[in-house]
Amino acid sequence: MLIYAFRDAHGTWHGDRHAEIYETQPGRGTLTLPPTPPGEAPGLFDGQRLDVLYAACDLEASQDSYRLDGGGSFLATWHVHELLSPAYLPPRVEPTRASSALQTKSSVKLELRSEARRYSLSADFLGEGRMELTAIVCTLDGIVQGELTGELDSCDLGEIGRLIASVPATAPGRSAAPDVPASTVKATRHGEAWTSETHDYLKHQYQAGKTPGELAQDLGRSEKSIRWKLYSLKLAPYPADLVPEQRTAPQPKPPKTYTVEEKRQIHPNAYKPWTPDDEQHLSERCAQGASLENLAREFGRDLGAIASRLLKINAEGPAADEAGGFGV
Repeated sequence: MLIYAFRDAHGTWHGDRHAEIYETQPGRGTLTLPPTPPGEAPGLFDGQRLDVLYAACDLEASQDSYRLDGGGSFLATWHVHELLSPAYLPPRVEPTRASSALQTKSSVKLELRSEARRYSLSADFLGEGRMELTAIVCTLDGIVQGELTGELDSCDLGEIGRLIASVPATAPGRSAAPDVPASTVKATRHGEAWTSETHDYLKHQYQAGKTPGELAQDLGRSEKSIRWKLYSLKLAPYPADLVPEQRTAPQPKPPKTYTVEEKRQIHPNAYKPWTPDDEQHLSERCAQGASLENLAREFGRDLGAIASRLLKINAEGPAADEAGGFGV
């Protein structure tokens, strides 16, 4: 459950109010933010009582939770957290005899940004002089690239930091490519399904600087397939140049001059609903390397119907690659 949107004291909504959620109705609550502490820059919503929405959704979660006025704590999305974090302070705890005299907060959150990455470090104090550290590296759009979590004594933090700083770095802004031979993930036949190992190889080698053309040779696939896969993994922009341009201005569709029966003389299964068995068979034939035209003949449907169904069921294979630019 994530806090994905909130309304401020002036009635304005912030966050992702229209996000797709997995609930019939979102949960609702209120969150009162404390006033600006003396000597600190004011946050956008300091001292306000906010109306919040929370639900299960597919947005990227931050590492901090927020306790609502009516009870219950929920993580916030990164978007909401970045809006609230300047104003939100974790509850203070009284130091115990066994805790450090310098420990005045239950947790500390630090964030840094570079041109391509966002770095987050959370320290949660556990008492008895110990803390739990969580370091997360994300892209600017919230895709997690790496994570470290561990527990240690507070007095050892400085030495651990010096050890980390002394580790040799790879090329700036690039992840080290895994030492995996391309032959172990190369497709052995046209239209072979993608595997998690192939995805990992594609991701790391692309981030290490290889071009789609080089990756196509490594993986035994077409450059077109590589570029669509990079887009689906949110590693590259939408490959607009692979979508056929419309050569003429769209013309109004003429009225249909045929009946369903006449259509089925050419495509026997036209307008018939797809069954789960049909979709399973279509996915298997696509993965086996059947072309879009072959599938249209085999399933008794026109090219548009086959292309649309391949995209809907997330099929893998040359016909699915062709369907991506079919214009359905």
